[in-house]
Amino acid sequence: MNLSGSPSGAVLRAAIRVPSPAVVYDLDLVTEAVAGLRADLGAIPDAAILFAVKANRFPPVLRHLAGLGVGADVAGLREYEAAVEAGMTPITATSPGFDAAALRRLSGLDVPVDVSSRSQLEGWIAAGGLPADGEIGLRIRVPVAPVERAGTGVAWSRFGVDAADPELHALLKQHRLTVTRLHAHAGEVMTARRARGLMTALLQCCTATFPDVSVLNIGGGLAGLYADPAEARRAWAAVAAALSEFAETTGRRLKLIVEPGMLLTALAGYLVVTARGVDAHPGGVPAVTADASGWNLLSWTRPRLVAQIPDRGAPPRRYALVGNSCYEEDVLVPDLAAGEVRVGDRLVLNAAGAYVTSMARSLHGMEPPHEEVVRGR
Repeated sequence: MNLSGSPSGAVLRAAIRVPSPAVVYDLDLVTEAVAGLRADLGAIPDAAILFAVKANRFPPVLRHLAGLGVGADVAGLREYEAAVEAGMTPITATSPGFDAAALRRLSGLDVPVDVSSRSQLEGWIAAGGLPADGEIGLRIRVPVAPVERAGTGVAWSRFGVDAADPELHALLKQHRLTVTRLHAHAGEVMTARRARGLMTALLQCCTATFPDVSVLNIGGGLAGLYADPAEARRAWAAVAAALSEFAETTGRRLKLIVEPGMLLTALAGYLVVTARGVDAHPGGVPAVTADASGWNLLSWTRPRLVAQIPDRGAPPRRYALVGNSCYEEDVLVPDLAAGEVRVGDRLVLNAAGAYVTSMARSLHGMEPPHEEVVRGR
């Protein structure tokens, strides 16, 4: 799996000609990311990859993923429509925001929905439209990953049901509902130990509480794990071993679903911006004002400079790359190491392929960046 982020010639050529600002996606890198993940999942029979559409809704990217045989997990009806239009299959859904009407619609379209709370299930029951076979999925509340927990004091995810909740079990029994899918996600997996912990929690539920489960979904949050590819391989080996031991012990072979988002597309996206100003600053580091807003675009992303156009071959200097809004803390890259930057130069920033345009704010009514795809390394 290519984690370098170095732009191809196709990306650099696009960076010269596209309207600025723009996000350019290298589809070859998406292909490499999918192939790398599939290879690492090779020891797990029938493991399915469903792209978390919340990470990126750009139709050409979704169509490319569909062509690679990647399905979709959606958390909203617009995401569902985007996945269908792209030809993605299978499609599953889970979101605490689904109301009864959305649940009825998704169920009527035969989209498996994993319920996020007891209240959500109660609303669905009251509204009707449950699956005809009575089979549902549940998102299970699990502890928040340590990296997400730091400084917050929050130990447990706010999403999911308590697997031991007696009122939940009373609802399931009263309405003759069978839980056939379990889903867990609470931040970045990061380590093989975390992956083992998620599997242990889900498999315990299968053994002690939900004997009809046939599908486990361990969510996404895999980008941090792949900062160390060897650790990622250890994680999948641990998952494969846990599933194999469960099958030998119980005679039940479970299907595994993973939901990568950032892992598949983040490093395939390049944000191209143009320098609109280069000015001295009392802090001692010159500020380069871009024609895009970090506040609007980079909520979850920490981009890095991978190319500048033109490249004058000058030794690197320190800059602060700041956004074009009136917000004082609008920053794209606080500590930018770049050769001499002049007004009109273009800067190419990596890691803009996920949670950028799909999460864009519109401070000052700014339009989202132009988007397009390239291929051919």
